[in-house]
Formats: sequence, C-alpha cells, structure tokens
Amino acid sequence: MQKNPTSVLRNPTVDPVYLAADVVASLIHPLPAGTAYFIGVVLLTMMTGRLVQCKGSLARAALPFVCHLKWGWHRVERAMERGKFSWDELFDRAATWCVAHLPVEPVQLGEQKREVVAVDSSTIARWRATARTAVLGNGYCHRVGRAVRANLVAAATRVVWIAGVRVGLVQRVRFGSSCEEAVAAVFADRPPSAAPRLLVVDAGIATQQQFAAATARDALTGRLRINGKRRGAPLPSPPGKRGRPPKPGAVLHPGAAQPEVAPDEDFTRPGEKGEIRVRRWNTLHFEEDHTTILDVVRIDDPAYPRPLLIGSTATELTTAESEQGYGHRWPVETNFFVAQDTAAMEMPRAWTKQALERRIGFALLVGAVLKALAAVCAPLAIGPWDRQPERSAGRLANYLDLHARNFAALSLRGVAPRNYRKIPKSSDFRDLQDKEAA
Repeated sequence: MQKNPTSVLRNPTVDPVYLAADVVASLIHPLPAGTAYFIGVVLLTMMTGRLVQCKGSLARAALPFVCHLKWGWHRVERAMERGKFSWDELFDRAATWCVAHLPVEPVQLGEQKREVVAVDSSTIARWRATARTAVLGNGYCHRVGRAVRANLVAAATRVVWIAGVRVGLVQRVRFGSSCEEAVAAVFADRPPSAAPRLLVVDAGIATQQQFAAATARDALTGRLRINGKRRGAPLPSPPGKRGRPPKPGAVLHPGAAQPEVAPDEDFTRPGEKGEIRVRRWNTLHFEEDHTTILDVVRIDDPAYPRPLLIGSTATELTTAESEQGYGHRWPVETNFFVAQDTAAMEMPRAWTKQALERRIGFALLVGAVLKALAAVCAPLAIGPWDRQPERSAGRLANYLDLHARNFAALSLRGVAPRNYRKIPKSSDFRDLQDKEAA
C-alpha cells in the first residue's frame, strides 16, 4: 500500500533564521574589526529576547555567546560604551537591506505621492536613577501619575507595506532632557528624501511651531487639541489698493459642540456603532500666525466620547486621505511596544550616555527588523498547544531563541573577535632598573 505523499507548501518561505542572520551580518560587517563581533552579540541577545529574560542585564544575556572568550561579557559592555561607529548608518543600512531583500512598497498619499513618516516620543522611567545617570529628564509617567526621572526618546519611522502588512522602518532616534528637545532633534536630523513627505504626529507634537516649520515638500499632519481656536483666512485685498491689511476671518472652535463657522464639507458614513459624521474646514490659520494655512477635519464617531481633530498643511489631500494619513501613525507606536516587550527597551541597565543611547536605539532597530521579517515569514506557533499561529515579532523572537546556536553561527560567520594578549617580554621593560616595581 502506497503511503500518503508528503505535503509541499505552495508558497514556500525562507527559514526565519537565515533571514535574521543575513540582516545581522549586513549590519555588523562594515563596523570596525574590534567592535563588529560584540555589537553582533548585542543584536543576537535582543532579537532572541534573551535580554528581557535577563531583566536587562547585558552581561548575563551575552555570556552564553562569549563564554569561550576571556572577559567576553566585559568586552560586550565596552563595545557599547566606547565602540566607534555611527548608529544612524545602521538605521540606513537596515532600511536598505529591507528594501533590497523584502517586498517593500512605500505608503504614498495624494497627487504628489507623499511618503509617510511617523514621528513620536516615549518616556522610559528610571526608577533607581541617580543624579549621575546620563540622558535624563523629567517625563510624565502614567503609571504613577506624576513626573519622574526618565529617558525621553523620539523616533522617526518611515511607513511601508511589506507583504500586505503595514510596517515602520526606523530612520532616526534622538534623546533630550524634554520631549520637545528630543522631537526637535529628530526633525532637524531627519534623513533627506527625493520624494515629498508627510510627517504624521500626535497632539503633543502638533504645535503651532511645528506647523509653522512645515514646508510644501515636508508637510505636517497631526491631531489637534479639542480646545484649540482657529481663524478663517483673510479675504484677498484688491490689487493696487493701499491701506491696512484685511482682517482675518471669523473665529472657529473646531472641537466645540456647535462650531461657529459652517464647514466646507459635511457628510456621514456608516460605522461600527452608528453613523460617523465628518466635517472639514479649509484655509484656516492660528490666531497668532496667519501665514500658516492648514485644513482641519473633524470626525465624530459614536464609538469614542470625543471627536477627532486632524490638521494638515498638505491642503491638496482629500478628506479621506487626511484621515488615512493620520491612521498611518500607528506603526511607530508598534515599534515602541515591540522594543519594550522583546528587546528590553524599558530596562536600560546602562549609565553612560553613549551606552544608554545605543541600548535604546538598538532596541527600536531590532523591533522594526523583527516586524519586517515577521511579515514575510510563515505564521509561527509558540508550541503544540497553539492552534492559531500568527506573524508577530514576539513569536519570531521565540523561534530565533529556540535556534540560537545556528542563528549565532550564521550571523557571526566571517567576523572574529580581536584578541588582546599580554606581552610578558617586551623591549620596553628591558632597560628598567626595578622591573618588579614596573
């Protein structure tokens, strides 16, 4: 009797271990010889979730990978504190690898095909922080309901589609003593782009200064506060007429129960819990700055107690595109969640400035890479009891941890640690009178 034929997948996928090892190798090979091996070990501990298992202790998490080296765990810590490399280049190199090896399609909106870049900040509380701890500011912690000493980080993420999954590729990460300082550093150091962009932010970043700094090439879209006040654009003055500038339009509170000005667009659409009302006002400006023109979209959804206000300087976008553009802000939040749960971003057990920045920056980089790889890999199950396997970064990290030996061998292939040995008979000690004291 003939046995049942073995089932063959119609759409076979590459083993996640090979993909993850390839991206790690592409990141560490251009680094200096004395740093590449140990930075690769740091990436291994984060991508396998072992840093979370060791509660943020890099020495304990890296020990299985460097136990064959003398003072291996110390050399990993030293590479994070004093290694000479640029981590902005690592972000660019990771994005280049994803574009070259994965089916990446950029998210584009409007007639100008604007690429979407989401910017957001996060507060990482340091409960046992001292005055000598580096890169600390006063951040509001929702867990305790007060301001605490924390690391304030801001990240810029490019939103793309990978195999039908929306993923955010981290471009820049910056720190500051306040959220405003960190966000300003991200906006100042964002990488150049050949295509026009749409910067999507939340209510805390969508300030009057940020809207004023937006350009026609790098437009800004963000959630506005409900108690904000706007004014209509002034009427154009007749050509050749002298005198005072025309007065601005009527005052408008878009978040009020009954706005003072009739909207330019007003329609409803079906929702999960009833009709959703959408209104739009064109050519509005701040009362203190009449040169910054923006459109405001208000969305009243019965599922939420308060309306959603979206302001955008990209006036060519339609109402649906403006709403869709703000919805693309979610991948930057997902990167923060994955970095916290998988790469131990919330447990930065480091005290020097450079080591602390690299710990948090690498955590965000690893979170974005895991999300991108999980989108193209087959659904993974945690164990035989898992009847609903999914494509997620946490499951991929668990799979890499199960195959950590092969993952480490493939990732660190061709990169050898630099050995430092003591020279007992050196020419510098021959002519010394008291060699024991030397």
